Amino acid sequence: MVHLNRHKLSGTQQKALFSQLNQTLTKLSKEEPFGFLSELLGKEEQIMIAKRLAIVVLLIEEKSLYSISRTVKVSPSTAENIKRRLDSGHYTQLVAALCRNKKDYFAILDTLDNILHLGGILPHYNGLDRYRI
Repeated sequence: MVHLNRHKLSGTQQKALFSQLNQTLTKLSKEEPFGFLSELLGKEEQIMIAKRLAIVVLLIEEKSLYSISRTVKVSPSTAENIKRRLDSGHYTQLVAALCRNKKDYFAILDTLDNILHLGGILPHYNGLDRYRI
């Protein structure tokens, strides 16, 4: 679980920090983000972000909250909270980016499919063909 300091930043300070982070991320080459995020984020933070991304992808694929919570190993309330945020438009840029780059989208689905298969939850029926539009 991520621990936040009890001394909170003001709204302006937060905006300035997020702006700096965004500027730094946009200046990275295609190969740099993995190393950058690995160095910047702790293991728990990396897992949390990866799970959120997986939940959003599975929600786009219209999987049930129950299957999402079992697959990604989060509580049903976590999956439900992310679904609520997705439904209210909080992930519009993320969804647009995922839909814009189908190769990366299918790579995420393939990873999730492998997790399901290796975990014995679902068999490999048609591979990624079942996700094709």
